[in-house]
Amino acid sequence: MKRLLQALFLGFCAVAIGVGLYYLIRERSGAAEAARPVATRQVVVRPGSSPEEREAQAERESTVNRVAAMPNEVILDVATLNLDQDEGDEQVLTVRKTDRPEGRLGIVVADYLPQRRLWVRSWEGETLATKPTTFSIQAQDLLGDHELAIVCTGMDEANAQTITVFRRLPGEEALAYAAALSVAADVVAVEETERSEGYQLGQTRGESWAVLAYSRDKESANLLDQVKSRYHWDPKKQAYLLASTEHIPGAQVEKDMISKVLTGAEGDFEGFLQGVWYATGTGPFDPGARLLVFDRASAKITFYAAEAQEVFTWSESNPTRYGLYASCQNESVPNLRRLMNIELTGADAISVRVFEDIQMKVDAEDRWDGGYRKMPSSGSEIVGRGAAGHAEPPFKLEGPYRASDGSELVFARPRYSFRSGDKVERGAYNAYQLGKHSVLELTPILETGLRAARRTYRASFSEQKSGRVLVRKLILAPARASIGGLDLLEEPNLVLEQRVGG
Repeated sequence: MKRLLQALFLGFCAVAIGVGLYYLIRERSGAAEAARPVATRQVVVRPGSSPEEREAQAERESTVNRVAAMPNEVILDVATLNLDQDEGDEQVLTVRKTDRPEGRLGIVVADYLPQRRLWVRSWEGETLATKPTTFSIQAQDLLGDHELAIVCTGMDEANAQTITVFRRLPGEEALAYAAALSVAADVVAVEETERSEGYQLGQTRGESWAVLAYSRDKESANLLDQVKSRYHWDPKKQAYLLASTEHIPGAQVEKDMISKVLTGAEGDFEGFLQGVWYATGTGPFDPGARLLVFDRASAKITFYAAEAQEVFTWSESNPTRYGLYASCQNESVPNLRRLMNIELTGADAISVRVFEDIQMKVDAEDRWDGGYRKMPSSGSEIVGRGAAGHAEPPFKLEGPYRASDGSELVFARPRYSFRSGDKVERGAYNAYQLGKHSVLELTPILETGLRAARRTYRASFSEQKSGRVLVRKLILAPARASIGGLDLLEEPNLVLEQRVGG
């Protein structure tokens, strides 16, 4: 009996210890879960019709924001930026307040506090922009104080361009900002100037950059006459203030032309843009010519230069007082987005300014900015077919192709991978017809997400049966695409085969 009581007592103790450990572990797990940063899926309100757009949208939707939305907020986008120039990145959320009828877009800064080991909603602000697809967020040192300001640009419901600048407030545990400028005009731009070597080395302050705003001159009968307003940073007021205004005579465009093109409807200006435009200062067939091909029917904008061709999907247009604000997305690299401000400057002339996504800045020289003239319709038809690259080649590339040395080129539209020895290169490819030649372009994507130099080949394709095996042969001759056609380079060909069946 004594042994039985001892066994019962030990069993009761074991059960009690087990229950105690269960609740202790459960409590600690709950506390740890509560201390974790909140992560919710972002909502993207951009339609994606093509498979590439849907894939890019799925990638964006997989991104999580580190702070939760408030009950009256909808999160439209999440940008990852290094705002305080430390080792870790911060997040800037684009939000819309559901209880504000004006529909202005706001931003929320999510900052990680290492001492507290959590993400916090450190600051929020409102901009003048209302259209999410035109909205862009950049971190720039506008003031020259070696602190990054948040610069938000976009468009409002009146189709005016907007800029809102938030300067950083010093001495705060988490990131905090104050509004420094908020302007809406027909055209807005930051006037970037060179800064001293002392600034580059972090030894001195730099000159503050001015902000320019162009609006219609309401006192003039000419619709293209403008007033340029210049805003300068005032250290005493800690804000951008209007410093000067200047009247700028507009180009003398025929009144009937203006009434037909500048109607406020994007379709009218898109019809005017339809075709091929060449950069002023060169002829359309010169070796250094740059072409812009607008094709609204197929929703394409092609940037064509002697050394490369870039095809973009024309996703959206918004009319401005002097033209159009167009948004387009690279076909091969979906997360590369360009915003184009296109203005009418003559009966057959436009001015173009291109803004690239800050995460994917690839055109450091801004070579597409400037004036363009429309090519006559006969020339547009000839060049347009070659420049736009819409014509598909008479073959389809899919699956692996192998060379005699063991290297392998695998196509999975629109991406490719090239394995040679221990090295693997991945990127995007584009195949099109240029005159009588089939062209293949390979654009490697680095691990950083940036593009490497594009490679162009003349592609020769053939297939024949060998018993039960279908042998496809692909010969790639290194070349350079130019307006005059395809120029072969003095480099060895790459010969590949694909065997199907057998």
